[in-house]
Amino acid sequence: MVDLVLYLFFFLVLAALTYQVLALGCLWRFFSRSLPPKPSPPLPGISVLKPVKGLEDTTRECLESFLTQDYHPLQVIFGVKDANDPLLPVLRELQQAFPRQKVEIVICPENLGLNPKVSTLRQLEAHARCDLLIIADQDVKAGPDFLSRVAGALREPGVGVVSCPYRAGPVGTLGAGFEALTIAGDFIPSVATAFYVEGIRFALGATMGITRQALAAIGGFATLADYLADDYQLGWRIAQAGYNVRLLPYVVETWNSKMGFREYLGHQLRWARTYRVCRPGGYLAYGITHALVYAMLLFLASGMAPWTLGPLGAALAVRAVLALFSEGRALQGSLPWPYFFLLPLKDFLSWCVWLLSFLGDRVSWGGRAYRVTREGKLVAE
Repeated sequence: MVDLVLYLFFFLVLAALTYQVLALGCLWRFFSRSLPPKPSPPLPGISVLKPVKGLEDTTRECLESFLTQDYHPLQVIFGVKDANDPLLPVLRELQQAFPRQKVEIVICPENLGLNPKVSTLRQLEAHARCDLLIIADQDVKAGPDFLSRVAGALREPGVGVVSCPYRAGPVGTLGAGFEALTIAGDFIPSVATAFYVEGIRFALGATMGITRQALAAIGGFATLADYLADDYQLGWRIAQAGYNVRLLPYVVETWNSKMGFREYLGHQLRWARTYRVCRPGGYLAYGITHALVYAMLLFLASGMAPWTLGPLGAALAVRAVLALFSEGRALQGSLPWPYFFLLPLKDFLSWCVWLLSFLGDRVSWGGRAYRVTREGKLVAE
């Protein structure tokens, strides 16, 4: 029995190491690709739809990054649910400071489904004047050529949706540090691997560009009203409608520097249970990627036999190289180096979250409890 366990852990270590090396190669190859050329004048108009709520220290800087783009004509629409939201004075200041961008503020009081982001998007859609739509989260900061690059990709024949990978911005808490490590060490490498192994049929929700034609083909935002993973559903449905899904090697930044540790764990469990129902096969395979965890289990199951130090050292080295390359070279992030010493603990937590994701279908989001159905829909508890 002991030998069988050792063989099992040894096989898992080999499989996980193979994946880590594959992910490293895919990551390098993906971020070596060229960006699409910027479109030539006359430029198509772009409407940016931004659901927003609340005011953080970095909110203004993130919002301004979409108002200082090297792109015109541009319409930016901020959607706020609560007419007393503390963010409204800042939005009005931005409206006055950037008159050329046609900044609009729309109060979106209706609850059109269980996904609040989609509910706001449904109420903003009627105000959009352009055929190219950009959806961007409140905490996203984009470079000045972001809209130009996305517009260039959307003008390619057959393209219906475009999204971009993202890195974490400056970190100020332990939870934010773990989130940055997870993005760099797990999420972005898995996306790059999926890009080459199976192709991309989903979008990344931080920023998404779509054409009105593609949105109409899937029935509009209303079809996403009760789904938790609206980004996945948007990309998948547009792909099913016959359009191409593009992922650009252009990195935007998400700023959530004050994320608490419990918030980090809750976010990871919510993401895990969503991923499990959206892509069950891929999520099951994701469990095999935890090289460092299986190498440690092999080490312990063998009674700390000297020969297991080789696989353990290899796993630690490969995981460190992948995380450092992803954060520093691919994403060009600025995570302080002491956080990388937390990588073994983060990997163990990620494995525990993967196991916990199979023990239920309930998630917490925005202070409310939901159940996620097999189709990925939310059901209020």
